[in-house]
Amino acid sequence: MAFDPRRDVTVNSGAFRVDVDELCAAHTLISGEEALSIVSARLALDAALGEADAVSGLIPEASARLASAITGALAALNSLETEIDSLRWKLQDTALTYANAENGSSLWELVPGSPMAPQLSARGLGTMVMGPAGLALTGASALVHGAQDASARAGVPWLPTLLMPGLSSLVAEKDLCDTVIDGLLFKYHADEASGARFQRDLGRFALDVNSLPAFRGVAQSLAGLGVSQDLNSTSTQSASGVAALAAPLFAYLGCVDLHLGHGLSCGIIVRGADGDTRVRTNGLGSRIPSRFLDARTRSALAAMPETAPDTHYDGVTTSADAIEHITEMHGGDADNGEIAIEEHVTVGEDGATTRSWTVDIRGTQSFWIGQSGPQDMTTNLQGVAGMNSDQLDAIKEAMNAAGIAPGEAVEFAGHSQGGIMAAQMAADPSVRSRYNVVSVVTAGSPTATIAPSDVPVLAYENSGDIVPGLDGNATRGDNVTTVMFHDYEATCHADDPVPCSHSAPLYVDEIRSTLNAARASSDPGLGALAAAEARRTQALGLTPGTQTTIHHYQTRRITQG
Repeated sequence: MAFDPRRDVTVNSGAFRVDVDELCAAHTLISGEEALSIVSARLALDAALGEADAVSGLIPEASARLASAITGALAALNSLETEIDSLRWKLQDTALTYANAENGSSLWELVPGSPMAPQLSARGLGTMVMGPAGLALTGASALVHGAQDASARAGVPWLPTLLMPGLSSLVAEKDLCDTVIDGLLFKYHADEASGARFQRDLGRFALDVNSLPAFRGVAQSLAGLGVSQDLNSTSTQSASGVAALAAPLFAYLGCVDLHLGHGLSCGIIVRGADGDTRVRTNGLGSRIPSRFLDARTRSALAAMPETAPDTHYDGVTTSADAIEHITEMHGGDADNGEIAIEEHVTVGEDGATTRSWTVDIRGTQSFWIGQSGPQDMTTNLQGVAGMNSDQLDAIKEAMNAAGIAPGEAVEFAGHSQGGIMAAQMAADPSVRSRYNVVSVVTAGSPTATIAPSDVPVLAYENSGDIVPGLDGNATRGDNVTTVMFHDYEATCHADDPVPCSHSAPLYVDEIRSTLNAARASSDPGLGALAAAEARRTQALGLTPGTQTTIHHYQTRRITQG
């Protein structure tokens, strides 16, 4: 079935609250009514069709008309069931996504047919009753989760762990197992609901970790080290402390074992198409003798490929265009990164010329740690932890090289890891004090825990994409417009190695088709998207006469290897 943006897109704009209990009740009621009414009606119609066939030899014309009418009724019933299933899926998806974020609805885990519990089917009920520890463990999970939710709301999330240490530990193990299982199911699209379940499970396990007094002590000790987190949050902000510990550990492993990486980073190199080269050293680079740093810098420069030349185009840059420009970068890999900065020049009706900028940031180019290319797993860990990274330094140096003047309007756009960096840049006080940050556009990025609270954010996510759910929460706020594509039959692009649902070209296709639909639609959700797109266009001062130059920059770490 073709992707239809009017039917397969959900848009949430601004702050909102979801009554998850009401969603669970509606979902459970619809599930029960479907099981009682639809199934029995189909059985009755099938029986009637059999009787009509049985008498077809006696009264052929009448029985043929009757059989045709029954077949039509069955087709209508099937169509109704499809619509009901679509509604149930949307209720389930919404309930699962926001249940953990709203700190509630844990007791619905005990109610078959609800979004939190097994569905009303032989397989679902059998799993609940005959699974490991069966109903007892399900009940224990609901009890502990309910206590955690109430304690988190009261500001004492560690209380259930102190009062029920053994049971809390058992439930935490179950939550971890559920996270892994639903993550694998989601990866292979075996179950559409597993995506929302994975997000909920991940957030729930983060709360299990956050409820450990020992973890809270570690996280608190990191408070002065640039780690962005809220210790009372139910999202994986609580896991930022873990990521902060893992990042230097993995960097060290990359240092001692060259099979894992190229050693510790001493800084970052950024080079433009004009040959302008900038070097920014980090803490380690400032502590080693200059002759060693110079030698490593020369070695890194010699290994860098040529930077792509500037490109030009006219007209308004949409959010789909910004993400598409990311897909057109070809100079990044495990060894080198690439950043593109779009310079928009617009002449107003009064003849005055204004400049604005879009910073395009690629996603992860290597899932290994300690690579010479800064778009690797090390940067992912640092981004989740809210820490500084070589990639952030590279973006800042590229902006300096592009000549962005203080006070000029700037938009940050990114796919996957690039969206994390975009959100971090927009929330960075040093960036905000220098530039007029007016917009953030992300595609397939987990940014709920790091998104700025006072810059318009346009977040595109795909229900079939596991990456945006890795923060265990929903991106929302007065400044956020989230566009969720419910597309589980994504078509792979042959030149894109990542899974179909996370593919940047796929996001471009979905964003573009949805923006086109939004311009001509009276649907309130699509109208909110159209308004968000219009705001970013106005903030950047873009018009059909705007002339844009895209400046490309190669980046590379200065490493030991």
